[in-house]
Amino acid sequence: MGGFDLKKSGASGVWLHEGNRVFDEEVALQKRFVFPETGITVLRLTSDPCVNHHIYPEAQVNTPDGKRFIFARRRALERTSTYWIGDIDTTWIRQITNEDNATCPVITPDGTSFYYSCGRRVIRVDPESFEREEVFAIPDGELEWVAGISSVDYTGTRFLTGARDQSGVYGVGIVDLVEKRAWIAYRSPDVRNPHGQYSRNADRKILVQVNNGIVLDEHDNIIKLVGEKGASLMVVNDDGSNPILLKAGYTLTERVQGHQTWVGSKNMVITTMHRRVDVVEPWIQDRIVTVVPGEEYRIVGAGKGFTHIGTSPDGEWWVSDCNATADIFVGSVRTGKYRLFHRSGSTFGSAQEAHPHPFFLGDGKSVGWNSDITGIPHIYCARIPENFLDELQ
Repeated sequence: MGGFDLKKSGASGVWLHEGNRVFDEEVALQKRFVFPETGITVLRLTSDPCVNHHIYPEAQVNTPDGKRFIFARRRALERTSTYWIGDIDTTWIRQITNEDNATCPVITPDGTSFYYSCGRRVIRVDPESFEREEVFAIPDGELEWVAGISSVDYTGTRFLTGARDQSGVYGVGIVDLVEKRAWIAYRSPDVRNPHGQYSRNADRKILVQVNNGIVLDEHDNIIKLVGEKGASLMVVNDDGSNPILLKAGYTLTERVQGHQTWVGSKNMVITTMHRRVDVVEPWIQDRIVTVVPGEEYRIVGAGKGFTHIGTSPDGEWWVSDCNATADIFVGSVRTGKYRLFHRSGSTFGSAQEAHPHPFFLGDGKSVGWNSDITGIPHIYCARIPENFLDELQ
Protein backbone atom coordinates (compact mmCIF):
# COMPACT_ATOMS: atom_id res chain seq x y z
CA MET A 1 0.00 0.00 0.00
CA GLY A 2 1.10 3.59 -0.57
CA GLY A 3 3.87 2.80 -3.08
CA PHE A 4 6.79 2.62 -0.64
CA ASP A 5 8.56 -0.05 1.38
CA LEU A 6 8.59 0.85 5.06
CA LYS A 7 11.02 -1.92 5.91
CA LYS A 8 13.58 -0.62 3.42
CA SER A 9 13.10 2.95 4.60
CA GLY A 10 13.20 2.06 8.28
CA ALA A 11 14.56 4.37 10.95
CA SER A 12 17.82 3.50 12.65
CA GLY A 13 17.74 0.46 14.93
CA VAL A 14 20.40 1.92 17.21
CA TRP A 15 19.60 2.77 20.81
CA LEU A 16 21.35 6.00 21.80
CA HIS A 17 22.52 6.93 25.27
CA GLU A 18 22.27 10.70 25.77
CA GLY A 19 20.94 10.82 29.32
CA ASN A 20 22.42 12.06 32.58
CA ARG A 21 22.92 8.50 33.88
CA VAL A 22 26.38 7.27 32.80
CA PHE A 23 28.18 3.94 32.84
CA ASP A 24 30.93 4.88 35.29
CA GLU A 25 29.77 3.54 38.63
CA GLU A 26 31.27 6.34 40.69
CA VAL A 27 29.28 8.97 38.76
CA ALA A 28 26.37 6.85 37.48
CA LEU A 29 23.86 9.50 38.54
CA GLN A 30 25.25 12.53 40.30
CA LYS A 31 23.69 13.77 43.52
CA ARG A 32 22.94 17.16 41.98
CA PHE A 33 20.14 15.50 39.99
CA VAL A 34 18.18 14.84 43.18
CA PHE A 35 15.74 17.71 43.64
CA PRO A 36 16.18 18.66 47.33
CA GLU A 37 12.69 20.10 47.91
CA THR A 38 10.86 16.88 47.12
CA GLY A 39 13.54 14.19 46.92
CA ILE A 40 12.77 13.14 43.35
CA THR A 41 15.62 11.90 41.17
CA VAL A 42 15.53 13.74 37.85
CA LEU A 43 16.43 11.77 34.73
CA ARG A 44 17.23 13.62 31.51
CA LEU A 45 16.87 11.40 28.46
CA THR A 46 18.18 13.74 25.73
CA SER A 47 21.25 15.91 25.27
CA ASP A 48 21.64 16.27 21.49
CA PRO A 49 21.19 19.97 20.54
CA CYS A 50 17.79 19.39 18.97
CA VAL A 51 14.29 20.55 19.82
CA ASN A 52 13.08 17.63 21.94
CA HIS A 53 9.55 17.68 23.28
CA HIS A 54 6.47 15.82 24.40
CA ILE A 55 3.43 17.89 23.44
CA TYR A 56 0.19 17.45 25.39
CA PRO A 57 -0.43 15.48 28.60
CA GLU A 58 -3.62 13.93 27.18
CA ALA A 59 -1.71 12.27 24.33
CA GLN A 60 -1.78 8.47 24.61
CA VAL A 61 1.92 7.87 24.03
CA ASN A 62 2.92 5.84 27.10
CA THR A 63 3.25 2.07 27.42
CA PRO A 64 1.00 0.66 30.16
CA ASP A 65 3.98 -0.67 32.12
CA GLY A 66 5.26 2.91 32.52
CA LYS A 67 8.67 2.13 31.03
CA ARG A 68 8.54 3.83 27.64
CA PHE A 69 6.96 6.82 25.95
CA ILE A 70 7.14 8.54 22.57
CA PHE A 71 8.54 12.04 22.10
CA ALA A 72 9.29 14.30 19.14
CA ARG A 73 12.63 15.63 17.93
CA ARG A 74 13.61 18.06 15.21
CA ARG A 75 16.90 19.55 14.17
CA ALA A 76 17.51 23.25 14.80
CA LEU A 77 15.95 25.53 12.14
CA GLU A 78 14.06 22.59 10.58
CA ARG A 79 10.31 22.03 10.61
CA THR A 80 10.21 18.26 10.15
CA SER A 81 9.97 16.17 13.31
CA THR A 82 10.87 12.55 13.87
CA TYR A 83 9.45 10.43 16.67
CA TRP A 84 11.50 8.55 19.22
CA ILE A 85 11.00 6.11 22.08
CA GLY A 86 12.43 6.94 25.49
CA ASP A 87 13.10 4.11 27.95
CA ILE A 88 13.26 5.33 31.54
CA ASP A 89 14.79 2.14 32.96
CA THR A 90 17.86 2.41 30.72
CA THR A 91 17.52 6.15 29.83
CA TRP A 92 18.20 5.11 26.22
CA ILE A 93 16.32 6.53 23.25
CA ARG A 94 15.62 5.15 19.77
CA GLN A 95 14.23 6.71 16.59
CA ILE A 96 11.05 5.09 15.25
CA THR A 97 10.06 7.29 12.26
CA ASN A 98 11.93 9.01 9.46
CA GLU A 99 9.18 10.08 7.05
CA ASP A 100 8.94 13.82 6.40
CA ASN A 101 5.20 13.86 7.13
CA ALA A 102 5.06 11.49 10.11
CA THR A 103 2.80 12.90 12.80
CA CYS A 104 0.51 12.16 15.75
CA PRO A 105 1.84 8.94 17.34
CA VAL A 106 -0.32 6.94 19.75
CA ILE A 107 0.19 3.74 21.74
CA THR A 108 -2.69 1.29 22.15
CA PRO A 109 -3.99 0.75 25.69
CA ASP A 110 -2.54 -2.77 25.83
CA GLY A 111 0.87 -1.57 24.57
CA THR A 112 0.95 -4.08 21.69
CA SER A 113 1.07 -1.50 18.90
CA PHE A 114 2.33 1.98 18.15
CA TYR A 115 0.57 3.93 15.40
CA TYR A 116 1.25 7.21 13.60
CA SER A 117 0.08 9.03 10.47
CA CYS A 118 1.71 9.86 7.15
CA GLY A 119 -0.70 11.94 5.11
CA ARG A 120 -3.84 9.81 4.77
CA ARG A 121 -1.97 6.64 5.72
CA VAL A 122 -1.94 4.98 9.13
CA ILE A 123 1.28 3.16 10.03
CA ARG A 124 1.68 0.47 12.70
CA VAL A 125 4.97 -0.08 14.56
CA ASP A 126 5.73 -3.34 16.34
CA PRO A 127 6.93 -2.34 19.85
CA GLU A 128 9.43 -5.21 20.01
CA SER A 129 10.96 -5.39 16.53
CA PHE A 130 10.10 -1.77 15.57
CA GLU A 131 9.16 -2.99 12.07
CA ARG A 132 6.55 -0.84 10.38
CA GLU A 133 3.64 -1.55 8.08
CA GLU A 134 0.90 0.52 6.52
CA VAL A 135 -2.43 -0.77 7.81
CA PHE A 136 -4.95 1.65 6.33
CA ALA A 137 -5.25 4.54 3.92
CA ILE A 138 -8.32 6.78 4.11
CA PRO A 139 -10.04 6.63 0.72
CA ASP A 140 -10.45 9.91 -1.15
CA GLY A 141 -13.85 11.47 -0.68
CA GLU A 142 -14.79 9.97 2.68
CA LEU A 143 -13.39 12.91 4.60
CA GLU A 144 -10.69 15.52 4.12
CA TRP A 145 -7.84 14.77 6.52
CA VAL A 146 -6.79 17.89 8.45
CA ALA A 147 -4.58 16.32 11.11
CA GLY A 148 -3.28 12.85 11.91
CA ILE A 149 -4.67 10.31 14.36
CA SER A 150 -4.70 11.87 17.80
CA SER A 151 -6.42 9.45 20.18
CA VAL A 152 -7.21 5.73 20.31
CA ASP A 153 -10.23 3.93 21.76
CA TYR A 154 -10.19 1.17 24.39
CA THR A 155 -9.88 -1.59 21.73
CA GLY A 156 -6.85 -0.04 20.05
CA THR A 157 -8.56 -0.20 16.65
CA ARG A 158 -10.45 3.09 16.33
CA PHE A 159 -8.82 6.54 16.19
CA LEU A 160 -9.79 10.20 16.20
CA THR A 161 -8.54 12.72 13.66
CA GLY A 162 -9.13 16.34 12.72
CA ALA A 163 -11.15 16.42 9.52
CA ARG A 164 -13.46 18.36 7.21
CA ASP A 165 -16.53 17.13 5.41
CA GLN A 166 -17.13 17.60 1.69
CA SER A 167 -18.70 21.02 2.30
CA GLY A 168 -15.58 22.23 4.13
CA VAL A 169 -17.01 22.20 7.68
CA TYR A 170 -14.49 21.15 10.31
CA GLY A 171 -15.01 18.30 12.70
CA VAL A 172 -13.63 15.29 14.52
CA GLY A 173 -13.32 12.19 12.36
CA ILE A 174 -13.20 8.49 13.21
CA VAL A 175 -10.81 6.04 11.54
CA ASP A 176 -11.72 2.38 12.12
CA LEU A 177 -9.03 -0.18 11.25
CA VAL A 178 -11.38 -3.17 11.57
CA GLU A 179 -14.22 -1.80 9.47
CA LYS A 180 -11.74 -0.08 7.13
CA ARG A 181 -13.72 3.12 6.96
CA ALA A 182 -13.69 6.71 8.20
CA TRP A 183 -16.47 9.12 9.12
CA ILE A 184 -17.09 12.41 10.95
CA ALA A 185 -18.65 12.12 14.40
CA TYR A 186 -18.96 15.80 15.31
CA ARG A 187 -18.73 18.91 13.15
CA SER A 188 -18.82 22.66 13.62
CA PRO A 189 -17.20 25.62 11.83
CA ASP A 190 -15.41 26.35 15.14
CA VAL A 191 -13.82 22.90 15.58
CA ARG A 192 -10.38 24.10 14.45
CA ASN A 193 -8.50 23.08 17.59
CA PRO A 194 -10.53 20.12 18.88
CA HIS A 195 -8.08 18.28 21.17
CA GLY A 196 -10.25 15.27 20.32
CA GLN A 197 -9.98 12.50 22.92
CA TYR A 198 -11.59 9.10 23.23
CA SER A 199 -12.83 8.12 26.68
CA ARG A 200 -10.67 5.38 28.13
CA ASN A 201 -13.53 2.93 28.57
CA ALA A 202 -15.98 0.92 26.48
CA ASP A 203 -18.46 3.83 26.17
CA ARG A 204 -16.47 5.35 23.26
CA LYS A 205 -17.35 8.91 24.20
CA ILE A 206 -15.43 11.73 22.57
CA LEU A 207 -14.29 14.95 24.25
CA VAL A 208 -14.19 17.88 21.82
CA GLN A 209 -13.06 21.48 22.29
CA VAL A 210 -15.13 23.98 20.29
CA ASN A 211 -13.47 27.38 19.83
CA ASN A 212 -16.68 29.37 19.55
CA GLY A 213 -16.37 32.64 17.65
CA ILE A 214 -13.44 31.95 15.31
CA VAL A 215 -12.92 34.82 12.86
CA LEU A 216 -11.25 34.29 9.46
CA ASP A 217 -9.91 36.67 6.84
CA GLU A 218 -10.69 36.43 3.12
CA HIS A 219 -7.91 33.87 2.67
CA ASP A 220 -9.23 31.56 5.43
CA ASN A 221 -6.47 32.56 7.84
CA ILE A 222 -7.49 32.59 11.49
CA ILE A 223 -7.35 36.11 12.90
CA LYS A 224 -9.32 35.33 16.07
CA LEU A 225 -8.98 31.83 17.54
CA VAL A 226 -11.74 32.00 20.15
CA GLY A 227 -14.73 34.20 20.98
CA GLU A 228 -15.42 36.38 24.00
CA LYS A 229 -16.93 33.55 26.06
CA GLY A 230 -14.03 31.23 25.32
CA ALA A 231 -14.15 27.65 24.13
CA SER A 232 -16.81 25.16 25.13
CA LEU A 233 -16.29 21.47 25.86
CA MET A 234 -18.57 18.92 24.23
CA VAL A 235 -18.95 15.21 24.88
CA VAL A 236 -20.51 13.12 22.12
CA ASN A 237 -20.79 9.43 21.27
CA ASP A 238 -18.55 8.41 18.40
CA ASP A 239 -21.58 7.71 16.19
CA GLY A 240 -22.44 11.42 16.56
CA SER A 241 -25.35 10.90 18.96
CA ASN A 242 -26.14 12.59 22.27
CA PRO A 243 -23.93 15.72 22.18
CA ILE A 244 -23.68 17.28 25.66
CA LEU A 245 -22.26 20.71 26.52
CA LEU A 246 -20.21 20.41 29.70
CA LYS A 247 -21.00 22.87 32.48
CA ALA A 248 -17.51 24.35 32.70
CA GLY A 249 -16.64 27.82 31.44
CA TYR A 250 -18.25 29.33 28.36
CA THR A 251 -19.48 32.43 30.18
CA LEU A 252 -18.23 36.03 30.35
CA THR A 253 -16.77 35.43 33.81
CA GLU A 254 -15.48 31.84 33.52
CA ARG A 255 -13.76 30.06 30.67
CA VAL A 256 -11.74 26.94 30.14
CA GLN A 257 -8.04 27.45 29.56
CA GLY A 258 -7.91 25.14 26.54
CA HIS A 259 -6.31 22.06 28.09
CA GLN A 260 -8.48 19.21 29.30
CA THR A 261 -8.57 15.43 29.44
CA TRP A 262 -10.56 12.46 30.72
CA VAL A 263 -10.00 11.47 34.34
CA GLY A 264 -8.57 7.98 33.94
CA SER A 265 -11.25 5.59 32.70
CA LYS A 266 -14.09 7.58 34.28
CA ASN A 267 -16.74 9.50 32.32
CA MET A 268 -15.39 12.66 33.94
CA VAL A 269 -13.34 15.49 32.45
CA ILE A 270 -10.67 17.59 34.15
CA THR A 271 -9.72 21.05 32.90
CA THR A 272 -7.91 24.20 33.95
CA MET A 273 -10.00 27.38 34.14
CA HIS A 274 -9.85 31.18 34.10
CA ARG A 275 -12.23 33.31 36.14
CA ARG A 276 -12.96 36.96 36.89
CA VAL A 277 -15.33 38.74 39.23
CA ASP A 278 -16.71 41.05 36.54
CA VAL A 279 -16.29 41.54 32.80
CA VAL A 280 -14.19 44.67 33.42
CA GLU A 281 -11.77 42.81 35.71
CA PRO A 282 -8.66 40.92 34.55
CA TRP A 283 -8.75 37.15 34.22
CA ILE A 284 -7.32 35.00 37.00
CA GLN A 285 -5.97 31.58 36.03
CA ASP A 286 -5.90 29.52 39.20
CA ARG A 287 -8.29 26.57 39.10
CA ILE A 288 -8.47 22.93 38.18
CA VAL A 289 -11.98 21.50 38.00
CA THR A 290 -13.62 18.18 37.17
CA VAL A 291 -16.97 17.94 35.46
CA VAL A 292 -19.28 15.03 34.69
CA PRO A 293 -21.68 15.44 31.73
CA GLY A 294 -24.93 16.93 33.01
CA GLU A 295 -23.48 18.01 36.37
CA GLU A 296 -21.89 21.18 37.76
CA TYR A 297 -18.11 21.33 37.96
CA ARG A 298 -16.12 20.64 41.12
CA ILE A 299 -12.88 22.44 42.11
CA VAL A 300 -10.02 19.97 42.68
CA GLY A 301 -7.09 22.41 42.74
CA ALA A 302 -6.76 26.15 43.37
CA GLY A 303 -4.14 28.82 43.94
CA LYS A 304 -1.55 28.41 41.18
CA GLY A 305 -1.42 29.38 37.50
CA PHE A 306 -2.46 25.90 36.44
CA THR A 307 -2.23 25.39 32.69
CA HIS A 308 -1.62 21.94 31.18
CA ILE A 309 -3.34 19.06 32.91
CA GLY A 310 -2.97 15.29 32.95
CA THR A 311 -4.21 12.47 35.15
CA SER A 312 -2.89 9.14 36.34
CA PRO A 313 -4.26 6.03 34.59
CA ASP A 314 -6.39 5.17 37.65
CA GLY A 315 -7.89 8.67 37.70
CA GLU A 316 -6.82 9.30 41.31
CA TRP A 317 -4.17 11.99 40.69
CA TRP A 318 -3.63 15.02 38.50
CA VAL A 319 -0.41 16.69 37.38
CA SER A 320 -0.21 20.28 36.15
CA ASP A 321 2.27 23.06 35.46
CA CYS A 322 2.08 26.69 36.62
CA ASN A 323 2.54 29.24 33.85
CA ALA A 324 3.91 31.84 36.30
CA THR A 325 6.75 29.69 37.65
CA ALA A 326 6.91 26.57 35.41
CA ASP A 327 6.70 24.54 38.62
CA ILE A 328 5.06 21.13 38.37
CA PHE A 329 2.44 20.06 40.94
CA VAL A 330 0.76 16.73 41.67
CA GLY A 331 -2.64 16.68 43.32
CA SER A 332 -5.56 14.48 44.35
CA VAL A 333 -8.72 14.40 42.23
CA ARG A 334 -10.66 13.39 45.33
CA THR A 335 -9.38 15.82 47.98
CA GLY A 336 -8.07 18.73 45.90
CA LYS A 337 -4.85 18.75 47.92
CA TYR A 338 -1.62 19.12 45.98
CA ARG A 339 2.12 19.52 46.46
CA LEU A 340 5.18 20.62 44.50
CA PHE A 341 6.79 17.86 42.46
CA HIS A 342 9.57 19.75 40.67
CA ARG A 343 10.67 23.21 39.56
CA SER A 344 11.16 22.54 35.85
CA GLY A 345 12.92 25.80 34.98
CA SER A 346 11.10 25.96 31.63
CA THR A 347 10.80 29.43 30.14
CA PHE A 348 7.11 28.95 29.27
CA GLY A 349 7.58 31.05 26.14
CA SER A 350 5.47 31.02 23.00
CA ALA A 351 7.09 27.86 21.63
CA GLN A 352 5.24 24.73 22.76
CA GLU A 353 8.48 22.93 23.56
CA ALA A 354 9.23 25.60 26.20
CA HIS A 355 6.17 24.46 28.18
CA PRO A 356 6.59 21.63 30.71
CA HIS A 357 3.46 19.71 29.60
CA PRO A 358 3.81 17.27 32.54
CA PHE A 359 2.28 13.82 32.13
CA PHE A 360 1.96 10.56 34.05
CA LEU A 361 3.61 7.53 32.53
CA GLY A 362 1.46 4.48 31.94
CA ASP A 363 1.86 2.83 35.34
CA GLY A 364 1.08 6.05 37.22
CA LYS A 365 4.37 5.83 39.14
CA SER A 366 6.42 8.34 37.13
CA VAL A 367 6.02 11.82 35.70
CA GLY A 368 7.57 13.19 32.50
CA TRP A 369 7.96 16.77 31.29
CA ASN A 370 9.78 19.13 28.91
CA SER A 371 12.23 21.83 29.92
CA ASP A 372 14.44 24.29 28.09
CA ILE A 373 16.33 25.14 31.29
CA THR A 374 19.62 24.37 29.51
CA GLY A 375 18.70 26.68 26.62
CA ILE A 376 17.67 23.65 24.53
CA PRO A 377 14.38 21.80 25.03
CA HIS A 378 14.98 18.35 26.51
CA ILE A 379 12.97 15.42 27.86
CA TYR A 380 12.91 14.72 31.59
CA CYS A 381 11.19 12.25 33.89
CA ALA A 382 11.24 11.09 37.51
CA ARG A 383 9.83 8.29 39.60
CA ILE A 384 7.34 9.37 42.27
CA PRO A 385 9.05 8.69 45.63
CA GLU A 386 7.48 6.19 47.98
CA ASN A 387 4.92 7.83 50.34
CA PHE A 388 5.12 11.07 48.31
CA LEU A 389 1.35 11.09 47.78
CA ASP A 390 0.33 10.09 51.30
CA GLU A 391 -0.22 13.65 52.56
CA LEU A 392 -2.67 14.32 49.71
CA GLN A 393 -5.13 11.59 50.72
